[in-house]
Amino acid sequence: MKKIGIVALFSFSVMATNYSTEIESRQDNFQHLDATVDLLDDAFDKEALDWDRIMPLAESAHLTVEEQKTLFPEGSADNSRARTKIWTQKAEFEEKFDTLSQQFILISEAAVDQDEVAARAALDKAYAQCRSCHMNYRSLW
Repeated sequence: MKKIGIVALFSFSVMATNYSTEIESRQDNFQHLDATVDLLDDAFDKEALDWDRIMPLAESAHLTVEEQKTLFPEGSADNSRARTKIWTQKAEFEEKFDTLSQQFILISEAAVDQDEVAARAALDKAYAQCRSCHMNYRSLW
């Protein structure tokens, strides 16, 4: 009888998925995104904009956001700072990532055209999107 209990317990623990890799990756990605956006902000603080610096930063931020969208599988709320609202409002959550990603694409496109007004507007919208997502989907504790 003990063997059946042990096998059942082992089977159950194998069935329970461990999302620690996804959680760690998304935390790392958010840190990378935060650092990249800080570098973008610094680049926009310069008197003369260095478009060759801005473009790869915007592209890196875009790619990070795109990867980030894949790191919230169902059930990965445990042991993370993410609110369960992410999964109950999945479409809205993913839409925010899509909007954020699009802003970084717009910054890249503005860099090609050296359009400072468009690039700054996209950066402002990216910041607003970050704040909005944090307010709605990140636990404070």
